[in-house]
Amino acid sequence: MSLPPGPSELPIVQAMKFGADPYGFLEQCSERFGDSFTLQLPFDPPRVVTSNPALVRQIFALKAEDYEQAQQAFPANIGERSLLFLDGEEHKRDRQLLMPPLHGERLRSYALGIQEITAREAKRLRPGDTLEVHELLQTITLDVVLQCIFGMRLGAESEQVREPLVRWLNGVMQPLTFFAASALKSTRVRAFLDGVASRRLNSSRPALLPWERWADAKNEVIAVLRSKVEHARTHGTEGREDVLALLATARYEDGTSMEIDGIVDELVTLLIGGHETTANTLTWTLAHLLANRPAHQRVLDEIHRVFGGGPVVATRAQELVYTEAAIKEAMRLTPIAPAVGRHLRRPVELGDWSLPPGTIVWPCVALAHRRADSWPNPEQYRPERFLEDSSPSTNTFFPFGGGRRTCIGVAFATFEMRIVLAELLRRLDLTLAEGAKVEGEFRGITIAPKKEFRVKVGAVRNG
Repeated sequence: MSLPPGPSELPIVQAMKFGADPYGFLEQCSERFGDSFTLQLPFDPPRVVTSNPALVRQIFALKAEDYEQAQQAFPANIGERSLLFLDGEEHKRDRQLLMPPLHGERLRSYALGIQEITAREAKRLRPGDTLEVHELLQTITLDVVLQCIFGMRLGAESEQVREPLVRWLNGVMQPLTFFAASALKSTRVRAFLDGVASRRLNSSRPALLPWERWADAKNEVIAVLRSKVEHARTHGTEGREDVLALLATARYEDGTSMEIDGIVDELVTLLIGGHETTANTLTWTLAHLLANRPAHQRVLDEIHRVFGGGPVVATRAQELVYTEAAIKEAMRLTPIAPAVGRHLRRPVELGDWSLPPGTIVWPCVALAHRRADSWPNPEQYRPERFLEDSSPSTNTFFPFGGGRRTCIGVAFATFEMRIVLAELLRRLDLTLAEGAKVEGEFRGITIAPKKEFRVKVGAVRNG
């Protein structure tokens, strides 16, 4: 067999079903065809989906020359020099340059800022408020990016980029973008948005169409980032720990510096990862915790035991083992990315199938995380499972991807999420609002709870 069986519906029908209910559609396919099946989405080559741990291991072990990422199904126009789209030696060089600012001792320098940003937003709330928690978390994670990644002082400096950033991201990161990418192909959507942005650079005509307004917003953001990178190179970065400053002065092994356009594209990539995906994961975590009183209470007890009534302290954040388990369990049950794509350059023997070049192999996070042979009672939200097995196999649990393309921001995201969740929960008594719906939808490239998910604020502790 060259490809495993899969749905026979038209590609556009498969895309619509997937977009309307991503978790449910994948589960239905798995029930019909087994743990490996083939999807066909419009204008795309066949997409071989698998949750089989042995096949996932094989895919993550593919050599760099076996696949390419330039054609990755990512519709948001974040820049072609992004690490997401680079292959081979270029990917390796840029990844090595990006690693130090996002790991190790560098993380501790960001902790106080993350805690203070979270505390500031919590203090704005009042008992009795009903809020869309995803919006709150987007505000927090965006400010973390502006301060820790871009090196901006929150206030007048950050406001020059906040409004266009939100306008651009709210434009491209919405369900419509996913459906457009499914119907027209992700690379075409990216190219279209990039083309509009390029034309708008030299246009004096007011933006009339939505994508023109998104393009103008992106151009404003890129101009600010370019200016800040150029300033860092011209005036130095003494005393700065932000990622922008570190990248502006970093050098490859041969002594050369990364081009400014490349730095800007990588900063925008970190923006998407540090803002959108982190906010979505934290929203899902709160959704699960507020629906599970024992787990919620155990997180609260742990926060109080570690920090008492005081703020979260970075040097002790690693003691929040149950809180981290609660986040991992949310990523297991409701991963924000349904799968991890690899576009084959060469023929690959995968299990019983001979896959031709051009095939997309899709280790499926959503299905692998719900396999009963890997996760007993997989539908149950039970953070304790990550205390019983603190290091599950990367072939059965891979919310940040796997192999040589594992998300570069995993350490930063994990560090940030612990602090934000702990600081919010120690300050706010939260409950599910009446009629709150916890259902997922595609928000451009990730799966987030729908806007109908709201929480009610009880007591607010400002100490």
